[in-house]
Amino acid sequence: MRYLLVGSPTAQSGKGEQRIQRVLDAMRDRNLTVDYRATLPDGRTVPLVTESANSGRFDVIVYLGGDGTFAEIAKGILAASHPVVMGMMPAGTANDQGKSFGIGSSPDALHDNLDILVHGHKIAMDVGRVSRMSADGNSLSSELWFDNIGFGMAPSILSRRNRDRKRVGQIPVLRELYRDQVVYAGAILGETLRSYVEPVHFDALISVDGADEVSVSRVTDVLINNTAMYGGEWVPARGAVADDGLLDLSTLQGRREMAVKLVADHKYVSYWEPDLKSLGIKLSQNFQGKSFGITLLQPRGGDIPSQIDGEEWQAGTQYQVDVLPGRLPIIVREGFQAPWQK
Repeated sequence: MRYLLVGSPTAQSGKGEQRIQRVLDAMRDRNLTVDYRATLPDGRTVPLVTESANSGRFDVIVYLGGDGTFAEIAKGILAASHPVVMGMMPAGTANDQGKSFGIGSSPDALHDNLDILVHGHKIAMDVGRVSRMSADGNSLSSELWFDNIGFGMAPSILSRRNRDRKRVGQIPVLRELYRDQVVYAGAILGETLRSYVEPVHFDALISVDGADEVSVSRVTDVLINNTAMYGGEWVPARGAVADDGLLDLSTLQGRREMAVKLVADHKYVSYWEPDLKSLGIKLSQNFQGKSFGITLLQPRGGDIPSQIDGEEWQAGTQYQVDVLPGRLPIIVREGFQAPWQK
């Protein structure tokens, strides 16, 4: 097997280069044939991966990085005419993709991850496609996604996190102390406090597989999952399976439900909906399907923020979301049983 490792040498405050070299050394110690390419800014990693795949020199292209790097490498593979398989070497903060497949992101997980890679257990992973629609039903723009997409308060938190991260990154001392997790926690706190002052709720009209629309009122978030994990710690759709040809949609109705789900949806919590019902707490309905038509209506009008795989995307009011079943060949841990499935 011939491997290509793709990662960012500037990631993790400049520590990415050391991690890349450690992975390359470990792969070569196992007598694996491996080459390396650095990620490129402004979306240029995608054509880089496509060109590398089409060269015919590689059987497996391995991403080293977070969920954003996963998405870029996956898009590059999907755009290629020559078939290659995707490999995983997670190194991100949340690591939603890795955790969904039982693959760790810490440096200590390196040799375990190499075992998984060499074992080569492959699945055909589903891919999501989201389109922002015009009022007359035409697609204005579309994008592929792999882990999750969301609309509402969570994308606003991401936007705030990105602004804070950029400001902190310009201050030498703070950028070492004020890590991504702390930046993200600060953004959550800031947006939650803002929600007490400014209205953030909206109504959602949801059509599943072309059926009649269901109305969900006073929503703060609409989330659609392909893989199970969200934010590194939560499983909002416990039935989400990456190769079942289905997507899972969940909603949040207000701060109270958000607080409940922060506990109920934690990856190490056995689901306790019957206990919640006995206490008079009813959670929002989840939906599962191959396609979703979504209309978002804010009382004061205006567009609703959106995110794709943890990065900001285009605000709007109407979206179409579809699954592309079994499109991405990817190596994962064989026989993985997640904590939330036990």
